[in-house]
Amino acid sequence: MRVESVRPLRIVQVLHSHGYGGAETHALALMRGLASRGHKLVFAGPADSWLAAQCGAHGIEVHPLRMTGLYDPVSHLKLRKLVREWRTDVVHGHLVRGSFYAGIAAAARGVASVSTAHATTARKHMRRSHHIIAVSEAVRASLLKAGYPDARLHVVHNGSGPAVQSDRDEIRREFGIPLDATAFVCVGRFVRDKGQDLLVEALRRVPQHERPLVNFVGDTDTDFGREVQDLARTVPEVRFLGYRADVLRILCAFDACVVPSRREALSLAAVEASSACLPLIAARTGGLPEVVLHEQTGLLVPPEDVHALAAAIRRVSTQAELRQTWGAAARSHYLHRFTIEQMIDGTEAVYRSALEAAR
Repeated sequence: MRVESVRPLRIVQVLHSHGYGGAETHALALMRGLASRGHKLVFAGPADSWLAAQCGAHGIEVHPLRMTGLYDPVSHLKLRKLVREWRTDVVHGHLVRGSFYAGIAAAARGVASVSTAHATTARKHMRRSHHIIAVSEAVRASLLKAGYPDARLHVVHNGSGPAVQSDRDEIRREFGIPLDATAFVCVGRFVRDKGQDLLVEALRRVPQHERPLVNFVGDTDTDFGREVQDLARTVPEVRFLGYRADVLRILCAFDACVVPSRREALSLAAVEASSACLPLIAARTGGLPEVVLHEQTGLLVPPEDVHALAAAIRRVSTQAELRQTWGAAARSHYLHRFTIEQMIDGTEAVYRSALEAAR
């Protein structure tokens, strides 16, 4: 149920990042969703970042903030000044550094403060926040273990817009994927936590006549990306599609999604794949079991178990009817728990609680 706002809020979103990933994508979707409901937004963060560029492209005001380390006095003063002069209602910090700066600025001006914990390892520098959003039950559990009071913690799952209904055959031709091939997709940054190397190793263990084409989406210009490319040189079924800004458009070209992460707070890639009716194969780690329902929307395997991952790939790649059934269930699960509207509803509710606490 949608949370009706008493009045539009003035919200400062604080995030320190120069790159692109789940937290940045989430913050942009959140800001756009809040703005669509009439709230006033300003992003405070590095001016040369992907997120700042995206905010500018979508008409969201950007307030440059370097945040060099945790104790950058100039950035702290600039943020306090912004909060005061912009007549801010809520300061919302993302990740550890953003939460630290947001908490101090909000406390100095006596306004509501909220933090979002985007990882199961995010446990520091959020204690000044009136309320804390955990992006999954797994993240909430880690915060409880770290001593945060239950009453201040709220699970608001990352939401995604629905996959675009594109022409499957046209996109396959665009990528050179045979129209009759079974093709899997794996979306994510090329860092060790995402486990793309495990997927390549698992594919080696699948008999060649049962192997799907595995398409990696993400920028491989990292040390780990180059390592995975080297690993895949003798596996002809592996392809690298590079960074794509249109993931929701191209997902319909694939038959299943694999999320082989070693560590994962939730996985926006899994949410997006669910919206596209793709069955999922994922590691049973972090918040992934909240997105992937074992034997209902896909398969969960033990993390870093390449043999179990290979067995799951064989099963899903050879059973088209199973893929169709699980894909439909994945879409239903997405609609029930992971839409943008539900994310905005939940976030607005936390803002209201923070405003009450600040009073």
